[in-house]
Amino acid sequence: MTEDFRAAIYCRISKDQEGAGLGVQRQEQDCREIAHKLGWRVARVFVDNDISAYSGRVRPQYRDLLETMRAGAIQGVIAWHTDRLHRSPRELEEYIDVSEKLGITTQTVKAGEIDLSTPSGRAVARTLGAWARYESEHKSERITRKKLQLAQTGAFSGGPVPFGWKMENGDPVIVEDDAAEIRKAITATISGASIGSIVTDLNARGIPTRRGQKWTSTAVRNMLLRPTNAGLSAYRGEIVGKSTFPPIISEDEWNTVRAIVTNPSRRTQTDSRVKHLLAGLLICGTCGSAMKTSSRAGGAGRSKFYYKCPTKGEGHAFQTAQPVEELIAETVLGRLDQPGVIAKLAGPYDSCNQHRLQEEAVALRARLDTAANSFADGLITAKQMEAITSRIQSKLEGVDLDLAAAARSVLVPASASDDVRSWWESAGLERQRAVIDALMVPIVDPVRKSAPRTFDEERIRIEWRNDGTDQRAPIADRT
Repeated sequence: MTEDFRAAIYCRISKDQEGAGLGVQRQEQDCREIAHKLGWRVARVFVDNDISAYSGRVRPQYRDLLETMRAGAIQGVIAWHTDRLHRSPRELEEYIDVSEKLGITTQTVKAGEIDLSTPSGRAVARTLGAWARYESEHKSERITRKKLQLAQTGAFSGGPVPFGWKMENGDPVIVEDDAAEIRKAITATISGASIGSIVTDLNARGIPTRRGQKWTSTAVRNMLLRPTNAGLSAYRGEIVGKSTFPPIISEDEWNTVRAIVTNPSRRTQTDSRVKHLLAGLLICGTCGSAMKTSSRAGGAGRSKFYYKCPTKGEGHAFQTAQPVEELIAETVLGRLDQPGVIAKLAGPYDSCNQHRLQEEAVALRARLDTAANSFADGLITAKQMEAITSRIQSKLEGVDLDLAAAARSVLVPASASDDVRSWWESAGLERQRAVIDALMVPIVDPVRKSAPRTFDEERIRIEWRNDGTDQRAPIADRT
């Protein structure tokens, strides 16, 4: 055979563990040696690196090889083994069809020539393909079983170590700085903060992800929902046991956060949300109307925000946003520091209700485990197992929704008393507004015509809600 015989080399490796394409390079070298022995001229080389044929993912270079064959540009194909070309019967039949019509010869380093122009050659190719498919499926089963076994024992299954831990001598150890960020995000979520606000906070403070990247909503959501945070091990979304990773939060906290984050009614669009702390909460001291936000162009292309009474005419309140927001925030912090105030906002009934719901959820999951064991032991049928699972899952969904509602009904958790300011800063705008609304009615009196246009605390009055204090006391007189 002369060197006018044009051939293509196809190389593929499923997983490039070394990350340098060395596997496909070795395949190409072996294939070129075969071409040299046969006297074939290598016209093109097609390489799909780190792509599994069994996975079903599109292999761009393999598709290009087929098009090259259909165009009559080559007369032979060389591969390291037939399983490099195909691990799917459907792919093999397409390859056989193209090869048979155009008389294309296939040579392999390991299996020799595959003559697809004859019935016996096609039978050999189909047999090799069937065994390759079997090996792929068998390997997949082994990997799946291994992952399940690792999950059941709580062992680390490989891959990147999650944010919050590091590996020392093969054992997971908590990274305290990262763990503190996880606890802060968990507390903020339970307190009503949005995932978006947590993303903004982490990135603003320069806290990177485990991979050194900026946080996204998806990354924060995954971090909040990770069972490892509570020392739990999961497989395909189901808790299967304890993890070898030491817990950063309690199981109760994780269950509460999971119920909140996965709640179908949780809003994901923030465009319609109030964006200013006191919008609609500040009251005009002249007419009693709720004040709205407004803005004016400031220096350096920035906008200055104001609160103003919507009632037209003179004598109504108008106030720059920043100083009054800071004043009201400090007033709230002072109030929360007073004995008994947080306990009142925490709502003992709701806290008890949370614990009851969490215990109910644990009991329902235990019943699922019992049913699964009974099915495995042959004590119940598959139909009975399906009916039990359906009923329990339905109850679990209801409990999760109630748990999310109970968690959100607690305005200020009891733990906030340890550091009120830190809790306030991580609570998020919605929860801050809810606390203000629960504690007080802030009132702004209009500026007198003769008064200088500077912020005057004397114009800000507070009506405290249901606490028996002076109901219209100026902030300056508060003690």
